[in-house]
Amino acid sequence: MEYKNLLERKVKLETELQTLVQGYISKKTIKGKTYCYLQNRVGGKLISQYLKREEVNEITEQIARRKQYEAELPKLKARLKELEQAARLLGKNINRQLMLLKLSTGMDSLSAEQKRRSSSFAGAMNAVEGIPISEQTAQEIAAWQNGNKPFLSIFEATLKRYGFFAEV
Repeated sequence: MEYKNLLERKVKLETELQTLVQGYISKKTIKGKTYCYLQNRVGGKLISQYLKREEVNEITEQIARRKQYEAELPKLKARLKELEQAARLLGKNINRQLMLLKLSTGMDSLSAEQKRRSSSFAGAMNAVEGIPISEQTAQEIAAWQNGNKPFLSIFEATLKRYGFFAEV
């Protein structure tokens, strides 16, 4: 499904953008030797970081990837919006399926620690709201954390179980 693939690509790009360096490489020649610096603005202030010769190629590749991803993201978002608008015209069921995909995309690719934290936070919020988690949901979340069950199936089943929408 195009929508799911686009969502997954969007999440991947946004995640990777968080790890890629920002800025540009400047070169300075001092006493006949060329030195490279990674430069970027932080809070309006220009920051320069010296780069070792062996770091320059990797940083250059990361900067190029960042530019590519930053150019690709608006196109992805525009296409996702087009598909969401079409789904609204086609009916509630399709629109609902896209919403579920949008809300759950990326959950299966979380690390084990991120899954544990997500579950812990969700449990804390349930406790604050006074809504105990059912044994069935707890088992399904444990299966998701272990990589044995996709998050979307748990999410959809839980919404149905609590009457947020009926099966179609």
